[in-house]
Amino acid sequence: MNVASSRQGLSARRPAPESTAGARVTRYPGVMRALLYLLSAAALTGCADEERALDAPPSARAPDGPGPYRIGVTTIQVTSAGRTLPIEIWYPAGAGGEPEQYVLKVGVLELTRIDSPRGARRDAKLDRRGAPYPTVLFSHGNGGTRIQSVYLTEFLASHGFVVAAPDHVGNTFAEQINQGNAIPAAKAAALRPGDVSRALDALLARSANATDPLSGAVDTAHLGVAGHSFGGFTALRVAGASIDAAAVLDDCKQNGGLVCDGWQDAEMPSSSLDARFIAAVAQAPGGAQAMFAGSRNGFADVAMPVLIEGGTLDALTPWKPEQEQPWTSLKGPASLLSVGGAGHFSFSDMCLLVENLGLSVKQFEDGCGPDNIPYADAHGIINRYTTAFFQHTLLGVDTSDVLDPIAPLPTGVASFQTK
Repeated sequence: MNVASSRQGLSARRPAPESTAGARVTRYPGVMRALLYLLSAAALTGCADEERALDAPPSARAPDGPGPYRIGVTTIQVTSAGRTLPIEIWYPAGAGGEPEQYVLKVGVLELTRIDSPRGARRDAKLDRRGAPYPTVLFSHGNGGTRIQSVYLTEFLASHGFVVAAPDHVGNTFAEQINQGNAIPAAKAAALRPGDVSRALDALLARSANATDPLSGAVDTAHLGVAGHSFGGFTALRVAGASIDAAAVLDDCKQNGGLVCDGWQDAEMPSSSLDARFIAAVAQAPGGAQAMFAGSRNGFADVAMPVLIEGGTLDALTPWKPEQEQPWTSLKGPASLLSVGGAGHFSFSDMCLLVENLGLSVKQFEDGCGPDNIPYADAHGIINRYTTAFFQHTLLGVDTSDVLDPIAPLPTGVASFQTK
């Protein structure tokens, strides 16, 4: 089944008229008011139409470049499995707020600051013209951070999405530095889907609170989940991929693997499906071993549309076993994007963080090395396809110009398939 045929039957949200935000409307006191009264009725009608246009949300914009919205960012916290998780939230913004600098910390030690790539502003007011907005929960990679993929989270917000990303405490960059606080991979695999669900709960509570700055922000009927690496595994689990825990333990004993650390002690549910989500994106996902262990195909339990993205040079989660085989095993609708020359960390901002921290590229050369596509080029491709996918699956927007599998492939795209 190609994308064009799968698009039928979706309820499309009609784009609103193009916004004229930024046009100046001046109000005149006293004698100027009298002069304005002398204007023709036609002119007065035109002014009224212009003011009404200021209240209209921007039209949907093609995902080849940034969207029409300004970007706000705020931080909240949630408790999940006895851990306090910071959550970063990006959203379409109106006025106010200070220019954002993302701060990477280990405890109280500040490692680096990075300016917002798209001019996000801290605690800016919500742009209510297009609210409620489709919403995406993002899960970071193993040893990553909630601000590891700002290139994508800000881009989605500029296109009219709310995006929330929790820190999976115990499995973040901070625990990479201080291993004494790290949790085993299998325990992290068990906890991560619940972190995503609790983060969504907290965001929905904020949106439902009439006095909250994010009141009315979230469109509860149009929710997506995404993630990179271990976060891609997490997104697939939230989407319904199932696990035979006993079979995984047996396989780990025989063969080892990425998710085997601590499996014998992990309380691993067969399914972590959160049925509130209706679409999923998995970027360079790992952990397919867990879904394939035993006689069952755990990917067969996924019913929602899925986009899997990977790189041709990914050494950590190689293309064929970790992206192509899971896509083949999905029932569909499902899409598969291959980025030529991309490595594992091409799907994150880790190459930029490496530059800022002065770390050895050998630690992150799977995506940041001389043989890889420049990370900015990879991000342009990833943003385009991810945004088009969520525009289509969450809102029914016609993005066939991007998601048509028979269209000529853009520069840097090795392949794009749908079923």
